[in-house]
Amino acid sequence: MRRDIEAAVRLRAAQSRVVDVFGVAEEVQLRFVDDNVALEDIAAIVARLATQSGCALELDSGEMLSEI
Repeated sequence: MRRDIEAAVRLRAAQSRVVDVFGVAEEVQLRFVDDNVALEDIAAIVARLATQSGCALELDSGEMLSEI
């Protein structure tokens, strides 16, 4: 699952410097539904990887956060 999350973040980062954290997390969660991993846990990994890539984060409410 970790590699899938990393690939999804890299793909989104290549498309836009803004990553929809929960959107990516939901996509990954659906692919690994049998693993029963909490959406929030996946979203935390997505957020960390996206910020390490220098991307801004888009959260559920449409708010934008960027690394300071």
